[in-house]
Amino acid sequence: MLVLLLASMASGLVVSPTMPSRCGALPMAMTVEPPVVATTTEEEPVVVVVDEAVESATPPPPPSKPMVPVDSGSLRLKRFAGCERSAILPDFLARPPLLDGSHAGDRGFDPLGVVKSREDLYTMMEAEVRHCRLAMLCAVGWPLSELNPAFDGALLASNGRAPSVLNGHFFDSPSFLVTALFFAELARREVANLSEPKKSKLYGHVHSQDYAALGDEWPYGVPGDENFDPLGLYGLLGKDPIGRFVMRDLELEHGRVAMLAVLLYVVVEAS
Repeated sequence: MLVLLLASMASGLVVSPTMPSRCGALPMAMTVEPPVVATTTEEEPVVVVVDEAVESATPPPPPSKPMVPVDSGSLRLKRFAGCERSAILPDFLARPPLLDGSHAGDRGFDPLGVVKSREDLYTMMEAEVRHCRLAMLCAVGWPLSELNPAFDGALLASNGRAPSVLNGHFFDSPSFLVTALFFAELARREVANLSEPKKSKLYGHVHSQDYAALGDEWPYGVPGDENFDPLGLYGLLGKDPIGRFVMRDLELEHGRVAMLAVLLYVVVEAS
C-alpha cells in the first residue's frame, strides 16, 4: 500500500480518501499539483478614471479675498449719530442733533439747548477750550501762590489767601496789574487769531485732512488751534487723526475738572 501511494504521488494522480475529523467524517480532496514556476512580470501603471459628473458636482473652493489694509489712525466721525440719548445721563437727556460725536469733548450734552447751529457749536467750542486752559493754569497757580507766597506774601489777601473778587484785595493789590497785563496780551493774540483762518495755523493742514469726510459741514477747523506747540506734545499720543483727537479730548476733560476745582476754591475761601 505504501509503495502504491508513493507511486501515485510521483505520477501526479489524485487520491480522495475519507479522512476522519472531530466534527464528523468530512470529505477532503487531497490534490498534489506540479510545482509552479514563478515568472517575473512588469507592473502596469494604474490609471484612475474620475467621473466628470461627480467632479462637476463638487463645488469649487471660494476665491480668496484680497487683504484690504485698515488704517488704524482713521478718525470715526459722527460716532453718536445712531444714538438718541446723551452719553451723559442717558436716562434723562436726549442727544442734540448737532452733537454727533465728531469733535473732541462731545458727549451729547446740551441740556439748555444753547447750540442752535454749527456756527454756535464752533463758537461754544472755542470759548470752552479757552476757559479750560485758563482754569488749568489757575488750578495750579492758586494753591502754589498760597503755599509758596512771593514777596513775603505782599500779593496775597488777608489770612494768606489768594486775592480774588470774593476774597477781596484783588483790585488794590499789585497782582491786579499783573492780571490786567496778562489778559491784555491774551486779547491781542485773540484779535490776531480771529483774522487768521484755521487752515493756515500750525496744524491747520492736518486738521483739514482729519475732517475732510465732513466736507462743507465743518469748514471751521479745530477749536483751540493757536499756532502754539513749542514742545511738540500734540503728537505725543500718535501722529495720526486718532492720536490728535485723543489729545484734544484729554485737554478738554482736564480743563473741565479744573473749572470745577477753581469754583470750589472760590467757594471754600469765601466762606
